[in-house]
Order: sequence, then C-alpha cells, then structure tokens
Amino acid sequence: MLHPDDASRALDADVDGVWVSNHGGRQIDASVATLDALPGVVERVGGRVPVVFDSGIRGGADAVIALALGATAVAIGRPYAYGLAIAGEAGVREVIRNHLAELDTTLGLAGVTAVRGLSRDALIEQR
Repeated sequence: MLHPDDASRALDADVDGVWVSNHGGRQIDASVATLDALPGVVERVGGRVPVVFDSGIRGGADAVIALALGATAVAIGRPYAYGLAIAGEAGVREVIRNHLAELDTTLGLAGVTAVRGLSRDALIEQR
C-alpha cells in the first residue's frame, strides 16, 4: 500500500500488519515513490500494527532511511536473489551479512547505537 487511507481500511479489517510497497507501480511514470509514501502510512497506522517497507532496499544504508522514517522492518528484496544466483545459500548469507554490516556502519555514522534509537532526526532533509 502507498496511501494512508489504505492503511486505515486495512486497520478497519483487523490486519496484523501493513506492507508499504509499489510493486508494479515503478513502471508508471510519475508514480509516488514508496519512500515518500512511508511517513504518511506510518503516521496513520500510529503504532497499532507493524509496518514493513519493501521497495528499493539494496543495502544497510537504505534500511536505515526506511527505519528512521518509521518502518518497523524492511524486506531486502532482490539482493538475496542475486546472492542465491551467484553462490546459493552461502551467497544469501553473505548478502545478509553485508546488509547488517552496512546498517551497523550507517548507524554509527549517524551517531546512533541501535535501530531503536533511530528517528527522523537522523536524516537530513534535502532541499
């Protein structure tokens, strides 16, 4: 979902969580960027259920951004498939290890010691 109203409808249907993604939408010119939609969905959900973010996560730094914007968790999408194609199970392990290492490094560079310490304050708004 990409719209806060969809999150409201999902909550009304007693879902256990929401998934913020634009799968398929990336082929539409001028479609809303999933990262731009995330804060509105998070705000509407208001902590009642987990919010999983699933678009454009290619490394730990991408995960930090989504988590700082309020996602409860992120899905790594394609990178695990690349690791699987190149080296099977060991490749997937390496992709996850690299994601976690980059996440840890990015947290440190942002002056945060743990994911739970992330907030929008860790991000610098670009104008």
